[in-house]
Amino acid sequence: MGKKIITIVDDMALSKLQVDSSTDGPGFTHSDWIRLVRTHLRMTQAELAKRANITQANLIAIESGKADPRVSTLRRIYKGLSCHLHIDPHPKKPLKELLRGRARTIALQRLKKTMGTMALEEQAPDKETFKKLLEKRTDDILGDPRERLWRKSDDE
Repeated sequence: MGKKIITIVDDMALSKLQVDSSTDGPGFTHSDWIRLVRTHLRMTQAELAKRANITQANLIAIESGKADPRVSTLRRIYKGLSCHLHIDPHPKKPLKELLRGRARTIALQRLKKTMGTMALEEQAPDKETFKKLLEKRTDDILGDPRERLWRKSDDE
């Protein structure tokens, strides 16, 4: 399986991603929005369920937060509310920062193995040299498109 090349259009789309800077929690959920818009439009649950082609029991479960609807169901509900559904990623940090952080973690793991051996031989570099070496290794990892950065599932 070949690696997909990121095009200029892809790069432009990635640059438009907004970092989620909210620290006060998730805000409104889909169930909150559905209930709020439906109520504002003076629409009953039965009317919305019919317009969305779902059961009223399903709509009640969704509005109460007891059901986790599929995206296709949400689209039908929002369409029934004369709304569009948009799902956009909001990275916790800028993507370049996430990528560099992951590469740095890998570089640090590799350097620690090397430094352990060097310390046994009393050849370990000083802190400043170690920092420079770490940044160099990080840059090398980022510069190599064959490097796999996300092998472990326990990393964020």
